[in-house]
Amino acid sequence: MLFRSALLGTTALVMAGPAMAGDIRPVVDVSTELANDLRGLTWAADGKIYVSGHVGTANEETRTVVGRFNADGTPDTSFSDDGFVEVDLAPGRQEQSLTIAELAGGDVVTAVNAVDEDKGQSVYLLRFDSTGKQKVAPAWGDEQGRVEVVFGWPNAQNESYPGVETPPVDNAWDVIVDRSGGGERLVIVGFGPAPEGTGRTDNDRYVLRLNAADGTPDTSFNGGKPFSYHSAATFGDNARRAVVEPDGSILAAGYTNLGDLGTHVLLLRLTPAGTLDQSFGNFIEPATSGESVGLKPQPGVAVFNPFAADGGFAECYGFVKLSDGSYVTTGYGGATGKGVPSTLGFKTSTAPDVGSFKLTPGGTALDRSWGNNGILAIQSEEAGQPTAEDRTRALVPLADDRTVQVGRYGGIAAVFVVTPQGRLDTSVDGDGIIQLGHPKIDAQFFNAALSADGKHVAATTNANPGGARLVVLEVQD
Repeated sequence: MLFRSALLGTTALVMAGPAMAGDIRPVVDVSTELANDLRGLTWAADGKIYVSGHVGTANEETRTVVGRFNADGTPDTSFSDDGFVEVDLAPGRQEQSLTIAELAGGDVVTAVNAVDEDKGQSVYLLRFDSTGKQKVAPAWGDEQGRVEVVFGWPNAQNESYPGVETPPVDNAWDVIVDRSGGGERLVIVGFGPAPEGTGRTDNDRYVLRLNAADGTPDTSFNGGKPFSYHSAATFGDNARRAVVEPDGSILAAGYTNLGDLGTHVLLLRLTPAGTLDQSFGNFIEPATSGESVGLKPQPGVAVFNPFAADGGFAECYGFVKLSDGSYVTTGYGGATGKGVPSTLGFKTSTAPDVGSFKLTPGGTALDRSWGNNGILAIQSEEAGQPTAEDRTRALVPLADDRTVQVGRYGGIAAVFVVTPQGRLDTSVDGDGIIQLGHPKIDAQFFNAALSADGKHVAATTNANPGGARLVVLEVQD
C-alpha cells in the first residue's frame, strides 16, 4: 500500500508495511495554504471530500472558505478554479465555519459564525452548487446568500437585549442533513444567549430544524421554533457536535461548567418532533453535582463527570450510538485537579487528558465496564512527548463498534482507535495511537467523518498560521 503525502505542494510516496485486517492506516495527508482552519468536514456522495473553515491569521479579520478535495487528496479544480471558494461576510471582522453538509442534489450548505458591526455575532447559512457557485436571493437567502439562523435573539431585536453594550453572540457548531421524513431538512446545533423574557444573558443550548429547500423553519419541529436548553443558575451551556439518527432523533453533545463543581458532560437526545426523549438520560453523576446547584435529573438529559472524585473535569465534543444501542463520547478534561493524586488509578494531570465514556443501551446510566471503571483516560504525562496535552474533538463509529477518535496526543496531532470495551486497540500502530506530526502545521485534528462505505475516515485541523490539513485513514479488510 502507498501512503501519499502532499505537504504544501510537495508530494512524496512512502511504502507502508504489510496490511492486517482491522488495521487503520493513513493513505492521504495533504496541506493547503488556501485555508488556515478546516473544521467543517463531510464526505460527498461521489466519494469526494468537502471542507469549510476560514483563511486569515489576524484576530481582527478572517474570511470563510469552502473547498472540495478528490479522494486522493488533490484539490478538485471542478469546484471553483482551484478547489476553494472564499467569501467575506464580515469585512474587517472575524468569521469562521465549523461545519458543512451536502444535499442530495449536490449542493452544500455551511454555517458561518460572523462578527457583526455592533460586535455581537450572528449565524448564517450559505449554499453553494457543485461547481462552487454561491446561491443568492431569490434562490437562497438574501442578496448576499445569507439565511440568518435565529437562536435566542434575531439581529433585528438586538437593541432590546439585556445589557446591550454586549450584543448577543450566537455560535453554530454543527449542521446535519435529516432525511428521515422522506425529504431533506437541516438540523443546526449551537449555543447563544438565553431567549427573550428570561432576563438572563448566559448561554443556552439550541437545536433548530429548517427546510433544506429554502431555509425556512420546519414547523413539525418544536412548532417551528428553536429547542432551547438551560441547565441551572447562570451557567453557560456549550453545544458541540450532533448526530441525526435514521428515525430523525437527534443526539446533541456538549458540556456545562457547574461553577465550583467544574465542567460536566451534558448530553441531549431529542425526538424527531423536537422534544426531550423521555427514554434517554434522566441521571446526574455524581448526584451531589445536581443537588448543590439546583440541577435535577431530567428525561432526555444525561449529566456526568467521572473525574469529579479527584477534582477533575470532563467535556464532550461528540457522541455516537453503537450497534447494541449504547453510546460512546469523546472529549477531554482533567483526570485530577491540579496537584491532586488520583484515587482512580490515573496520573496526576498536568495538562488536559482525553476523556471518553460510555452509556448503557438506552443511555440511562454510565457503563462501568468501559475502560477503567467507566473511564477511558489517555494521558501523555511521563510519555516523552513534546507536551502533556491530550484532547479529542470528534469521533466516528466503525462497523465492528470500535471508535476512531481524533485530536492530539502529547501536543502532536493524533488519531486514537478504541475498542468496544473502551481500551486503546494495540493492534493499530502498536498502542492504538496514530501520531501524525507535521513540519509546518502543529494544529490538532478537530473533526472526523466516515465515508459511506465505512472504510475511510477523514480528519481535518483547526486554526494554524501554517495552513490547514486533511488526513484520510483506511480501514484494512
